[in-house]
Amino acid sequence: MKRLSLLALILTVGIYAKAQSELTLPFMPGVFQSSFVNPTVIPEHTFSMGFSIYTQVVTNGFVPNNVLIFRDDTMHFDPNLLLDDLRDKNLFYMGENTDIFHIRTKILNGYYWFAIRQKMESSFFYPYDLFRMVIEGNEPYIGQTLDFSNLKIFTSLFNEYSFGMTKEYPHWIFGGRLSLLQGLSNINFNPTRLSIKVEDEMYGQLANADAQLRTSGIPKDGNGDPSFDHVEEPEWITDYFTNFKNKGFALSGGATYRYDDRTRISLSFRDVGFITWKDSIETYTLNGNTNFTGLDIMSDLLYGNDVEVDSIFENILDEDFHRDTIYNKYTTWLNPKFNLTASYDLARRTTVGFSFSGVVNQKLYTALTLSLSQGIGRFFSIVGTASINQRSFTNLGLGLMLKPGPLQIFVVADNLYAAHNPLTTTNFNIRVGVNLVFGRINQPEGLPFR
Repeated sequence: MKRLSLLALILTVGIYAKAQSELTLPFMPGVFQSSFVNPTVIPEHTFSMGFSIYTQVVTNGFVPNNVLIFRDDTMHFDPNLLLDDLRDKNLFYMGENTDIFHIRTKILNGYYWFAIRQKMESSFFYPYDLFRMVIEGNEPYIGQTLDFSNLKIFTSLFNEYSFGMTKEYPHWIFGGRLSLLQGLSNINFNPTRLSIKVEDEMYGQLANADAQLRTSGIPKDGNGDPSFDHVEEPEWITDYFTNFKNKGFALSGGATYRYDDRTRISLSFRDVGFITWKDSIETYTLNGNTNFTGLDIMSDLLYGNDVEVDSIFENILDEDFHRDTIYNKYTTWLNPKFNLTASYDLARRTTVGFSFSGVVNQKLYTALTLSLSQGIGRFFSIVGTASINQRSFTNLGLGLMLKPGPLQIFVVADNLYAAHNPLTTTNFNIRVGVNLVFGRINQPEGLPFR
């Protein structure tokens, strides 16, 4: 079981999709991590140091509760219910990033910072007919040719080393960061053509394809085949996390206009960048007409049949794909994101806000958010949000920040209903963190009595 830990991180996350925007965090300028979303944030303290952990899940294809049934206090997955909930084209997401360390300080009218983050981003785009064929079998499709060209997988695990700066002027604030990216592992499947015909005899699956599956940083055995037998060895772990052969860069920036002392408008972008993969490259080609067995393995996984996890890759690659002998480097791009934010101070510590945010991931995914934040004394602040996001209109978010002395503890989530009943939601995220902060810029005032 231990040797499957890295597989769970790198391979099986291939059934998920790339990160979406954080919707509540931009309205919490008191915590450093809001700078990841809006580089023009002016903090409340001259010095900050700390870490945070962020996890997110999004599905726009089905609602989990719609595909589960309960019998004798036991939850069972019903594949047939899944078909009733899917659309023609679907997306499923899970992502993670860890703010391992950051340090920020104020010098004159500017704020300068350095941060290290580890990020996992992965995408699975899948058509309705893919799961119908897996669940119902080949018989309904005899003689038909199905187009699976939009079946795509993008998975990356990488570290990000960022240098950021924010400069403040009378009416304007400018900010940005430049990031060095250290690629660790990648799986990339983006077919130009992929169609599957179900033949009359024995219901065979004949693929007509022009597709490449490219991998980097996947552990191998002596024969060059994927193998996770040695991933727990200290020497392998050290080499893996100190490997800088897969380098990339990313740029983020923005500007804030202060109309007056109460009104601010910000426009920012982030994650415009790429990683070039050069280490442990493998390219597997599926070209022309060939029998296809990959769906058989997927069916076993869906119905919970026993499968040797380490052999999943090998079976598909040996029977469906041809491994190329030429090791060509390749480049993957991050998903650019943007935020348009406006805020207005109703009172000294009461602020209302609005944001329009988006992520470019094959197509544009957008979200609208309204916020209300309230500070209470010097120890506590709270922000509530309501968002339209991922086919859902009932996303109520909450951000809490508690500051006993120099210790700042915070938690942020964009969809509270997911905590009450996670099986009925289409998106969920949470960020928790701890910072050490010193040197308050503006002394807080208590709430007025009237």
